[in-house]
Amino acid sequence: MSYYDDGNNKIRRKKISSHNVNSKTQVIKKNNINRAENSMNYDNRKEYTSSGKRVEKVRAKKKLRNKKFLGVLKKSLIFLLIISFLGAIAGNALMNVMFRNTPELTYSYMRDKSISSEYVSISKIPVNLQNAIVSIEDERFYDNKGVDYMALARSIIHNAFSKSTQGGSTLEMQLSKNLLTTTDQTIKRKLKDMYNAKQMNKHMNKREILELYLNNIYLGKSSYGVEKGAKIYFDKNVSELNLGECALLAGITNNPGLYSTDYEAAKKRRDIILYKMQELGYITKDEYEATKKQETPMNIK
Repeated sequence: MSYYDDGNNKIRRKKISSHNVNSKTQVIKKNNINRAENSMNYDNRKEYTSSGKRVEKVRAKKKLRNKKFLGVLKKSLIFLLIISFLGAIAGNALMNVMFRNTPELTYSYMRDKSISSEYVSISKIPVNLQNAIVSIEDERFYDNKGVDYMALARSIIHNAFSKSTQGGSTLEMQLSKNLLTTTDQTIKRKLKDMYNAKQMNKHMNKREILELYLNNIYLGKSSYGVEKGAKIYFDKNVSELNLGECALLAGITNNPGLYSTDYEAAKKRRDIILYKMQELGYITKDEYEATKKQETPMNIK
């Protein structure tokens, strides 16, 4: 009985021992799996963190490059403005030396130089036409002294960074080119126009200068001056022009070859001028909207 009991105990111990071994093996396997999963999770976290840091580094580098570019651009613009300002001062001094023997540009002197066949007084030219020309050709006309250094600096920067060209001439400078100098694209001619513009402001008021300008601008079809232009394009005296006709006539000066022969192009130019007049406060928004919707018939032959 004792032997049997001992044998039975041995069998039970053997089974228990086997069971313990299997349990330990399962635990070890489970622990190994957990360690493997933890290791994978750690690697994934590490990879994710590393990837995130790389993205942040790329963004930081891009931001730094953009900041450097903007800094260089800003410095370049400031440099160009300074150069333009210094150039204007130097040019002004040079002009006084080069052109000191120029005759006084009084109203009577300039009136004698006029090329218009139908000269009219400023009192007969509609205010809307006066404002249309000022708005599109020289919006700071009443504030500058013949030379708009801000406009000149802007045109230099624009021409340096763009394929298109932009002028910075005031009405006085254009008047000088029309009556006193030439159309040659030279620095000397430009300086001469600047000098003449400043002299005009010394000897004339803005009303007289504007009168001379409006009577000597070229409007296509061999016509000089707004009185002649009004008769050619609208069969009217200039004093009879309405707002739309004033804006359209003012627009022709920019490109007479195009706007004197293409009504749709002239109309688009008219609308640009009307918008500019409204923006500067010369007409109301209602006047702008109403005139823009209207046709402005013109003679195109």
